[in-house]
Amino acid sequence: MDWRMPEKSPVRFGIVGCGSASIPVCEAIIASPLTELAAVYDVNRDLADDLSGRFNVGATETFEELLADPGVEAVYIAVPHYLLAALTQKTLEAGKHALTEKPLGTSLEEIDRLIVLAAERQVLLGVFYEMRYAPAHAMAREFIQAGAIGDLVGIQIQTLIDKPRAYWQSGYSGRSVNPWRGIKAQAGGGVVLMNTSHLLDALMYVTGLAVTSVSAEIGTLVADVEVEDLAAATFRFNNGAIGSLIAGAHISGAHNDEYCSIYGTQGQIRLPDPYGSDPLRIHLNRDWDKLNAGQWYSISLEPVRVYRKAVEDFARAVATKDCVPISARDARQVLSVVLAIYQSAAEKRTIPIS
Repeated sequence: MDWRMPEKSPVRFGIVGCGSASIPVCEAIIASPLTELAAVYDVNRDLADDLSGRFNVGATETFEELLADPGVEAVYIAVPHYLLAALTQKTLEAGKHALTEKPLGTSLEEIDRLIVLAAERQVLLGVFYEMRYAPAHAMAREFIQAGAIGDLVGIQIQTLIDKPRAYWQSGYSGRSVNPWRGIKAQAGGGVVLMNTSHLLDALMYVTGLAVTSVSAEIGTLVADVEVEDLAAATFRFNNGAIGSLIAGAHISGAHNDEYCSIYGTQGQIRLPDPYGSDPLRIHLNRDWDKLNAGQWYSISLEPVRVYRKAVEDFARAVATKDCVPISARDARQVLSVVLAIYQSAAEKRTIPIS
């Protein structure tokens, strides 16, 4: 007799929001043996039909129809920021697991309510901060946890992008014309929330640190929008380390310019742009493992399918009823820093973060 446990069925996903963000996620779902694509929905029927045709999956007429489908076990939600929390709430109330795009909500209160609701309904709530899975981030985390660069004393974050002006009306792909990205009430913020938040999440994951205070300036200096297209900030971390940030949405000639440098008492790590192919670089003040002191090392890493990794880790959590890999509390931590940047710029003072 075979006493092996039967293999678990793939987790079946519904997709809510069929814009450009959903395409690589759908590709990841259909590529994995752990997941299946069950249904898609968007208020823009053309977008839903496009995704339906691309991936040979049914498109529901309404959001409620998708939630009522017993074949949908989890829902990936990718809609304009101001709609994320409300649709996630309805998903959780329907007893479905939710994997929601960042930033999950535009206020800490929204995220707090979702955390409580997910616990009450005993369903999982994950957030799609996929850049945490970039291979350089995983290696840097190992170096830091092993003490290779000593105690952390400084962190530098740079998010410089040369976005086309049309981005604010139709994103990068142009699949859908919707000006929500440039409207403060709908987007919640500009380049810091939309782009730098990815590095903030990855940085806190890599270092294990939390930001305790922020002083910042922001401006809308290039684009004709309500949100910031340039920002600068300084941070204090919970171990006493100091950090800085520069972010720009329209920096002429910027290419592969989203990176972090992490400084320690015994060395430093330079993390490459997670969207590029540059190596991780490390310099040490002492011999460590197979690395000699006093010289730079460039470590090339095999690429990782970050979207598939994020989808599969969430699916494993659903199948095993385990903790989600990137939680609403992680998203809350990132948003608290972003909102402190905006508050500091508005009030011209340093903002503490509890």
